[in-house]
Amino acid sequence: MNIVENICPVCKESNELEAAVCRHCGTALEDSSMDSGPRTQRTDIPAELLEGIKDWSVDEAAVPENGIAVYAEGSFRPVHVDSSGEFVFGRKSGKTAKLSENLLDLSPLGGYGNGVSRRHAVILRTEQGYEILDLGSANGTWLNETRLPPHKHFPLESGSHLRLGKMRLFVLFQLTK
Repeated sequence: MNIVENICPVCKESNELEAAVCRHCGTALEDSSMDSGPRTQRTDIPAELLEGIKDWSVDEAAVPENGIAVYAEGSFRPVHVDSSGEFVFGRKSGKTAKLSENLLDLSPLGGYGNGVSRRHAVILRTEQGYEILDLGSANGTWLNETRLPPHKHFPLESGSHLRLGKMRLFVLFQLTK
């Protein structure tokens, strides 16, 4: 597969492959310290209603106390359980496999084909609960049926549906005070 364009994470405009800065909005493009693995596959996806996943059967007993469980579409067991307070959705490849951050690698679940960026979105623990933040992903993050603008924090409720590119996820958590 030949990569012929460099998509800006902010304005989503195409740039030349060698560009370090977006020629449209001036945003710094991926830096040279990033891995040389495949760039996120661009998917143009219309917003969809989440009717098909509202009644997922999940194992609520797998949700840790003061932690969060993430389920992928079609999965009864969580694909990730976290109590640390912060983790990034993305794909491991090359140098990103060595990052110290808590990365939920969606590659084994078809992350690349579903348009998940290497660093797509992050879930953060706050005093009130959890928040989600799109990290300027190529194909967007949806919270329930709303596309999130990049680099802005949004409250996350237990039972929320997420869509990263075309990948559908469901989050459950319980907070005890």
